[in-house]
Amino acid sequence: MTTPATQVRQAPGDIDWALFAQQYWDRRPARLRARPPVALDRIHALTVQSCAPFRAGTRFWVMPDVRFLVGDGWLRAPGEKLPDITDRTLDDYLDRLDADVCGQGYLLTVRQPLLLDFALWSAVRAAIRGLWQTVGWPNLPVVAEVLIGDRFTQHVGATEAPTHAALTWVLHGRMDVRLWDESGGPPPAALADPGRDLDGVRTMSADAGELLYWPGDQRHVDTYRERCVALRLRIPVDPRLPFTALRDLLADLVHGRQGNDETVPYFPFGPGSRIDEPDGVLPHLTALGDQLRAVAGGEQLRRMLRVRWAALRSAAGLEPIPVPREGVPMTGRTRVRRSAEIVRMPDGPEREVWAVNGNVFTLPAAASDRVLTALGDGRVVGVAEVCRAIAAGTGAAAGNDASALALLDKLYRLRGIDVVEEPT
Repeated sequence: MTTPATQVRQAPGDIDWALFAQQYWDRRPARLRARPPVALDRIHALTVQSCAPFRAGTRFWVMPDVRFLVGDGWLRAPGEKLPDITDRTLDDYLDRLDADVCGQGYLLTVRQPLLLDFALWSAVRAAIRGLWQTVGWPNLPVVAEVLIGDRFTQHVGATEAPTHAALTWVLHGRMDVRLWDESGGPPPAALADPGRDLDGVRTMSADAGELLYWPGDQRHVDTYRERCVALRLRIPVDPRLPFTALRDLLADLVHGRQGNDETVPYFPFGPGSRIDEPDGVLPHLTALGDQLRAVAGGEQLRRMLRVRWAALRSAAGLEPIPVPREGVPMTGRTRVRRSAEIVRMPDGPEREVWAVNGNVFTLPAAASDRVLTALGDGRVVGVAEVCRAIAAGTGAAAGNDASALALLDKLYRLRGIDVVEEPT
């Protein structure tokens, strides 16, 4: 017998994340009425931009990552089946695609597309900020996905051990999800059959304007009804994941201590190099272990972890991040307004790490408080005033401090401040 998932009915709008965390986070699946963080037309434009490099064929190890599945297979060279600039709207693209696939079901997935559009990246970050303020900030990147499917059932979530919780906003159409609690043992084979009712299987259905949530211990099967479009955030919750990230970081640090030698790391073999001889395998492995212990106990690792945390905290876990924007000339008459949160973290006795929109840099701790005080919290301030505050006590010429202008330029390019029109 199918067990229905918890359904939360509320007025359309923003989610009460504190109530959500109290009742559902890491406890049980839920469906909620929720205003999507991004509009459908913006998602279409983002999808077109993400797909452009993939029209010539599959690309590996790049983000965004685009995949197109049709029928029972993954098309390695989807070509014209991907959207392009000639598809003025999402419906135009889906009309064309329906003709191309001749009635077959399909699914287009775009992983990590938000890095291409700061406005959308920022909107999604703002939408989930209240959740992190309640349950804690993620210490690993959150995976964002755009999902566009039609009469297609995706089984991957049932075949892999669950490691991520999921928030899925349905923007258009309808989606059905079947869930299996991992604590109940291996899922039944029929979990992938949306037409079968099974004991212990939860079912959820969501229409446009609704949000689906399930914790990180659930295997899932997604069924996309006609012209379904969704935005999903996959949130890392498996306790083994941070150890994997730390292992990779340690490997990079040890490799760096070896001078970034790009040769194939074979140990000596042959006459005169038996395992316990001076040039044998064992001394090389022992030396590697010594380097690993030195790295694990060193300040460099602790500093990298602090900086990494600051970056993730300011990005609300949404990595990779959009690239900085181009700078603009600034003079003493330019007026600016602070436009982003600045995450601060000590970096030794005399310096601080600042993180802005996922970007990090350092500056003298003595100047940090003066800079923030001068910038205020959203008020318009003149560049000359900020320069005077930065130069206070340093003997630098007020309003003509190159380092102050460089800092403001950096903050502008990282979207930490915006320029307001100069007075005439």
